[in-house]
Amino acid sequence: MKKRSNFLLYSFVAVPIGLLIVPTMIVLGVALVPTGVAFLLERRKGFYGGLTVGAMNLAGAAPFLADLWFDGHTIEAALGIITNVFAWMSFYGAAMFGWAIYSTTPSVVSTFMAMTAGRRIAAMREQQKDLVQKWGPDFESLYEPERKPGDIAAGPPDSLTGGMARAV
Repeated sequence: MKKRSNFLLYSFVAVPIGLLIVPTMIVLGVALVPTGVAFLLERRKGFYGGLTVGAMNLAGAAPFLADLWFDGHTIEAALGIITNVFAWMSFYGAAMFGWAIYSTTPSVVSTFMAMTAGRRIAAMREQQKDLVQKWGPDFESLYEPERKPGDIAAGPPDSLTGGMARAV
């Protein structure tokens, strides 16, 4: 009996709300297609592609949703929006910008991290030179991590391997 009363309560609340937002759902159904595709194509954990594309896609749809909500929330107004070429350009152009952000961010971040790591190494080498001057040459040592069989050798490629790094 309890489950049936909850279902009836939810039905009495959900059906009127659903009928009130039909024009919004029409616009969002057309506008957020790239977001759905991004979530379907996402294979990594976290759905970062879907979230990035979705945020930009929703931003592209927001002005048209505001017009719909404040200028008359009717099905005719929703159909007027989805038949507008500029609305489609806004929806899908913003989604395209979201895809661009999603695809370029990893390379930008890795480049930034490589630059900061290089600066840290240079700063640590300078600190090491200062310490050698202060404590003497016995303090100087070059740390090389232990290598295991199968590790790839660091350094310039060997001409004997045709430019490929060789295993130690």
